[in-house]
Amino acid sequence: MRIGMFINYYTPSKGGMETSVINLSKGLEEKGHEVFIFAPKYPNYKDKEKNIFRYKSIRFNYGGYFYVIPVPFGSEMKETVKELKLDVLHSHQPYSLGSEAMKFSKELDIPLVFTYHIKYEDYSHYIPLIPDSISKKYIRKVTVGYSNKCDVVISPSTAIKKLLEDHGIKTLIKIIPSGINIDNFANDTGKREEIREKYQIKQDEIVLITACRLTKEKNLKFLVNSFARIAQKENNVKFMIVGDGAVKKGLEKMAEEFGIKDRVIFTGLVDRTSIVDLYQASDIFIFASKTETQGLVAVEAMAAGNPVVAVRASGIEDIVKDKEDGFLTSESGKEFARNVLKIVRDDDLRSKMSANAKANSRKFEISPWTKRVVELYGNLLKD
Repeated sequence: MRIGMFINYYTPSKGGMETSVINLSKGLEEKGHEVFIFAPKYPNYKDKEKNIFRYKSIRFNYGGYFYVIPVPFGSEMKETVKELKLDVLHSHQPYSLGSEAMKFSKELDIPLVFTYHIKYEDYSHYIPLIPDSISKKYIRKVTVGYSNKCDVVISPSTAIKKLLEDHGIKTLIKIIPSGINIDNFANDTGKREEIREKYQIKQDEIVLITACRLTKEKNLKFLVNSFARIAQKENNVKFMIVGDGAVKKGLEKMAEEFGIKDRVIFTGLVDRTSIVDLYQASDIFIFASKTETQGLVAVEAMAAGNPVVAVRASGIEDIVKDKEDGFLTSESGKEFARNVLKIVRDDDLRSKMSANAKANSRKFEISPWTKRVVELYGNLLKD
């Protein structure tokens, strides 16, 4: 099969959605299918891979962090899509290039699949000058309307499928969790001591780690607040924050005000190889985002042997097994800190949960995920 993927964020951007598309594309290619990526251009970036088609884009600054927005208006990409003779179109957002995929689906009579990666309503603060209550309703209307025009919607988790049905999506919804290359994170890189030395972490210190875009919706202020509680109880714990974004300066200020500046490490953006080293140099992954439909970063950290402590939310509940490979908590800083401290203080529990995390992460291997997506595509082409 020849599959066209339409995504509004792609390399060099490093988010979970981009990772999901990259992993799925590789999995499909390994099974003998051809994948063609349609994504925005990024300034001063050139693709090394083949079959990537870039749309013109505009660059904008949000809180000191730069993003790009694809500009499909008036594009001549339709001729490219026609020439490629695509069998299936797969959209990863309901707007911008997602709208392009919808347009080509209708005009060229190609089946359209849509993966619901994030809870879009929780990103309403990116729409300026419009009250949050109004923008949320608008976003929901757009998302539901788009989904109901697709042939199939992929939901990464059970909870998200129910959410979509409650919102009024009538299109067939298939639960297919995204996968990752587990071995990339599980195989020991042997750099634990080197990384700890680089960031001035003592060998007997316990390192908490989180990795994401540093943006409002990731609930990072909650994590810093919770770590301040933990730091008051234990002296041998540090917190590593991997990523960059609009709220970084605010988080740095918080750490300074709490008197924990020397115990919070900001690594900035890192490449995929380096993130593996950082996970393996750490001990516990902590996560507080409530906007994820799945949370692949948690799977990555688990594959590297990190138990997870996370705020209980849709998506993450399908990954973390409470009290087995980590803890799921309410959004209470006191409760969150208490559960982290259980793992910090109990070497046997940490070792047991680490082993369970590694084993449970195997459920999210790329191959079975890709097989299910291929079956879905095939069924669409039979209809």
